[in-house]
Amino acid sequence: MKRIDHQDARRLCRGAALRRGMSYEHAQWFAEALVETSLMGIDTHGLRLLPLYLRELDEGRSRARPNFQITRREGATAVLDANDAQGIVAGCHAVEITAELARQQGVGALAVIHSNHFGAAGVYGARLAARGLIGLVVTSAAARMAAFNGSTPLFGTNPLCFSAPTPDGEHFVFDMATSQVSYSQIKHLSRQALPLESGWALDRHGESTTDPLAVACLAPLGGYKGQGLAMMVQILGALLAGMPNDAAITHLDVPPFNQGRQIGHFLVAIDPARFGDPEAFSTRVRSLMETVRSSAARSGQTVQVAGDPQARARKERLRLGIPLGDDEARALELESTHLERKELFE
Repeated sequence: MKRIDHQDARRLCRGAALRRGMSYEHAQWFAEALVETSLMGIDTHGLRLLPLYLRELDEGRSRARPNFQITRREGATAVLDANDAQGIVAGCHAVEITAELARQQGVGALAVIHSNHFGAAGVYGARLAARGLIGLVVTSAAARMAAFNGSTPLFGTNPLCFSAPTPDGEHFVFDMATSQVSYSQIKHLSRQALPLESGWALDRHGESTTDPLAVACLAPLGGYKGQGLAMMVQILGALLAGMPNDAAITHLDVPPFNQGRQIGHFLVAIDPARFGDPEAFSTRVRSLMETVRSSAARSGQTVQVAGDPQARARKERLRLGIPLGDDEARALELESTHLERKELFE
């Protein structure tokens, strides 16, 4: 398996974005989000998406130089038209606006319209936490998941992320899909010819299947509860600001690649300083995390909190490099031909 150093990966991703006309700041956001996601072991939403994101830029689905516009602003709320921006760029820009609203008003709520796939929602939750803010981030997505007791795709995996700051920078970042598993994970297991876990996906008859080639749709997380969460995300992420529902959105990996996907995001930021001492609050968050970690575990098990597996993966990958599948290795090798140093891989 090939691996790449995180600094080289950042340089290659940034260079790829710059070559396609992005500003330096936006290219930095783009590279940082992809590399940090892979460092944390979330391979389905990290460098593996680079070839698709570059194709979006090359063929016009996303704009390298979007004309961001605030189309509505009142008090603590605003609507951002992302003008078919690359999704990561739209998400990072949205964080800046939402954080500004929260600093001014105590709470900020931002709807983002006319965007594209923005990768892992945790990227934006972590950015809000790094600013000392509580964050809630959701996004619409193309339909992959059935309703509870249903048999056809009706909802996207519709991720939601909740985050809160801690004093040491290892913030609480809880990022989940409302399906049992992401569709990217299904594709990954299919390429590896590996079976799925029972309850993850349904065949065309609506029956549970462990064969990735037989998957017609994903199962909702926790039955009717996952359906309810998916509807909540769709209402906030899309319907609130007039974006299409999940069933009307084209999929990330299929044509057309020359028009935006009409993805909607919704971000909320809360300034803890409006409720008390922000340093005391962040300390209490850290204390809660430690209380959970130190609680009694079942035999042979470990109690964790959100972000613990990602922190371990990050530590290891900073040391050993980021493992690459064939597709992302080829994409990065191709981009390396446009830079001075070509021998980047182990």
